[in-house]
Amino acid sequence: MTLEGDVIARIRGLCYKYPSSEEFALKNINLDVRRGEFLVVAGRSGSGKSTLLYALNGIIPHAISGEMRGSVNVCGLDTRENEINVLATKVGMVFQNPEAQLFNVTVEDELAFIAENLCYPRDEIERCVDFALDAVGIRDLRTRYPFELSGGEKQRVVIASAISVKPEILVLDEPTADLDALGREMVLGTLKKLNEMGITIVIAEHDFDEIAKYTSRMIVLENGRIVADGDPRDVFLNRVVKNIGLRVPQTVEISLRMKGSTNTRSVPLTVEEALNCYKDDLSKIRISRKNDNPASAKHTKPAIEIENLSFGYRDVTVLENINLTINERELVALVGPNGSGKTTLAMVMVGLLKPKKGTVRIGGVDTRKTKRLHEKVGFLFQNPDYQLFCDTVESEIQYGLKNKNLKLVEEILETMDLKKYREKHPHTLSRGERQRVATATALARQPDILILDEPTSGIDWTYIKQLLNLILDLHSKGRTILLITHDMRVVAEYCQRVVVMNNGRIVLDGDTRTVLSKTLKQAHLKPPPITEISLRAGIHPPLIKVEEIGTRKPEKKPYATKQTQQN
Repeated sequence: MTLEGDVIARIRGLCYKYPSSEEFALKNINLDVRRGEFLVVAGRSGSGKSTLLYALNGIIPHAISGEMRGSVNVCGLDTRENEINVLATKVGMVFQNPEAQLFNVTVEDELAFIAENLCYPRDEIERCVDFALDAVGIRDLRTRYPFELSGGEKQRVVIASAISVKPEILVLDEPTADLDALGREMVLGTLKKLNEMGITIVIAEHDFDEIAKYTSRMIVLENGRIVADGDPRDVFLNRVVKNIGLRVPQTVEISLRMKGSTNTRSVPLTVEEALNCYKDDLSKIRISRKNDNPASAKHTKPAIEIENLSFGYRDVTVLENINLTINERELVALVGPNGSGKTTLAMVMVGLLKPKKGTVRIGGVDTRKTKRLHEKVGFLFQNPDYQLFCDTVESEIQYGLKNKNLKLVEEILETMDLKKYREKHPHTLSRGERQRVATATALARQPDILILDEPTSGIDWTYIKQLLNLILDLHSKGRTILLITHDMRVVAEYCQRVVVMNNGRIVLDGDTRTVLSKTLKQAHLKPPPITEISLRAGIHPPLIKVEEIGTRKPEKKPYATKQTQQN
């Protein structure tokens, strides 16, 4: 079948059901993708985004069985009739976890992998490698060991590998979910360059603050159906999208807050556009800092005490001279770039790693002198698969509970929207759904201290809000919370205090507004758009939440005189 005009992929009547499921993951999808588009596929966890991407590159139906109806045609090839190795020359695929696609000992070997498996001649393989190195801008990484690279560099290597045989379409599934600000900029900048070279981009994404400016078109999935399709500005203002609960770019939220209702064409998608629209209005706002100090800073006991802590693997120092106290009832964000030592510090706190030097005390007790640390501290791993090993979601949540508190289990299933999966095996769920299950297991034992490592990774804003409201509830009941995250909007809206790490050291520590007002570039971090905009508009201290726009005091009107009253 030949595709007419500028259509590069056509889907008609696509329905798909996984072998283990009773429901269709995709329901009557009709979609034309045009050559040169930068198409974002949005939707809540489990809405069908990944399934749609798998159908585009032939993983469905060739690698994943199930019931498929309808047709998918890419670059003139029917995906039913052509195997994955043929489709790979037309459609490149990048998954959320780059390490799942890395197999070789050098970057160069990684980029040659697809062409070698397609039995290209040696000179053609060399041309493929050179093309990919230059297209993605990683020639300096050519001889490096892929697993020693940063998260952003690994993802760029995977992208380079996927485009090495010059596909016409590049499909990406949440490629920036686990990356810091620098890594996201690396990856999105690379995708923009590839798009300008003529490669059509189809990307599933949850976080729209950075990607919106590159997007030419957006579709939204809900329950396996397309419910919105069009220009991103139109989509972000679509009531259907609001009802679904997606988090629109903060610049769009600012526009709605400033104007109430707005013309679609004037909705800003970037910080620069928002500054041009609202700089003068925002500059009149001044924020009181009287409520910025952490509530537990003075009159509570330390929950976690770390003194002169150092840790390393072999000859590599990962943590150096860490001194940190987190008091009872504090809600603290631990932030920093990939590789800064955040996860390592958390694992030392909970006793999974032993410090080379220094001490860690939980509730006044040295962690090296107790075997019952798990009773006081709940820990959520960054990768949910590390702590899922039961046969059902319900048994996963119940595991480790001294008493089977069925009421608590029901509450957590309800809060995390997992009731419909209670009898499912956790590893049959999507990444976002597995993350919710892992988070539920950490919450179930209701420990005094809760350490959550990237709990919002891979899940949509609706579930993020549910999770964070649950955390706030636990915090109000006296729990101490340490939240490790890359999401600076979550930090600004929910955390009292922020600890910033870089290169294995603590470089900043203070109340949230103070830390976000500092220059964070040294730690490869970016404040939320509202903070960046307000700082550039001259607001000190800066706004950290869109809701603070409403704190502006109305201008005083002059007293009415008899003359004005008569008029």
